[in-house]
Amino acid sequence: MFLPNVVPVFSHMCYDIPDMRIAFLKYGENLGISRHATALLETFKRQGAEVQTLDLSEGELQDRVNQLTEFSPTFVLDLNGSCVIFGEREGQKLPIFDAFGYVHVSLFTDEPLFHFPVLLDLQKSNNFLPVVTDLKYADSIKFLGHERGTFYITPFIDPFQMPEPSEEKDIDIVFLGPVVDPNILAQQAVQNLKESFVPYFFEVGEFLFRNPEAHLLYASEYLFSMFNQSFQEEFLKWRQENPHDYLRLLNDISLYATAKKRWFMLSFLEGIDLKIVGVFEGELKEGHQHLSISDWTEALELIGRSCMTILTFPHAVPTGIGFVPLEVAFMESAPFIDLRATLPGFFAPDSEVISYMPLDRADIEEKVVYYLENLQEAKEIGKRAKERVLRGYGPEDRASFLYQMFQDLLSQAQAVQQKTTD
Repeated sequence: MFLPNVVPVFSHMCYDIPDMRIAFLKYGENLGISRHATALLETFKRQGAEVQTLDLSEGELQDRVNQLTEFSPTFVLDLNGSCVIFGEREGQKLPIFDAFGYVHVSLFTDEPLFHFPVLLDLQKSNNFLPVVTDLKYADSIKFLGHERGTFYITPFIDPFQMPEPSEEKDIDIVFLGPVVDPNILAQQAVQNLKESFVPYFFEVGEFLFRNPEAHLLYASEYLFSMFNQSFQEEFLKWRQENPHDYLRLLNDISLYATAKKRWFMLSFLEGIDLKIVGVFEGELKEGHQHLSISDWTEALELIGRSCMTILTFPHAVPTGIGFVPLEVAFMESAPFIDLRATLPGFFAPDSEVISYMPLDRADIEEKVVYYLENLQEAKEIGKRAKERVLRGYGPEDRASFLYQMFQDLLSQAQAVQQKTTD
């Protein structure tokens, strides 16, 4: 977001403000899966902070900036860098949080590479603080030029923003989308790609598909090193001259590899009465039914009516658990999810979730058939999954951690200020 004709007043952090003031910036009411972050604000208030919420989609941007400066926050919080406001000084683009002297905290509930434009613009900012919900997101942020480090919290959900699951489970199993035939995504991606670079797209995508726990940045560099020298020289020159296009290519590869995982699973579950919930593009297999939805609330309602929900970790959630499995678990639908090294740190496999080996067709088919024949066991797993969410994935602990982090940063800043005045 750009605010023209701003004449910033450069200052340090507002050390002299005795009270904690936190502004939450959003753009519109539909925050999607990130809506749970709003629950942090209530804990901030209970901890003693003064909190104000500003919706940048309402009215003129200058009016919201005036409200923000009048509030004089010590910290501003947004989601995925979506509400960073830029001004201009001497022809240079400048984030207003550097100009006005507060810390801008962005909570990344999504892969930071998807939000690369704002992160690239903030490379030289002084008061930008990213907080990530997947440890590998820190690598993405560093890759985008932020060397100061990040903070990490695990995903969480706000029970008060969740519907209650249905007492009657009238759907045996759903497959949660989006599901898109990977060939469709590949055709779209390579249309604007130089012909000599097309093999790179497919090689990296296939590598990620065959190695589900590999990170996109590692896979892209590893496969790059396998190409011949002339390709490397040509590709490296293009990447340096077109950084935005290169990052779009990485994101396209990530989406393609995820689509390939999901399409692979559906291809051999033909004949099973399977309800596909969410976006679907492609040819339906025998026995599969697509249930289109208008919003995420409808998806949750369908999940809450199901005994099991098949999930596949997208490559945009490389090591963590993500927010969606937590919502599925809350709805008492047994999460049927791919096993990876980090999963036991979040849920107990085959006790709180049903786990499967992502490339093992026999394992997937076996477990789907078994739990369809033993739905009561799936229902019990779903109940234990919800208990685990209620026990360990609420917003209070995360909010307390962030609030303590804010206090520590203010204390450190005040100590520095004291030394400079002595």
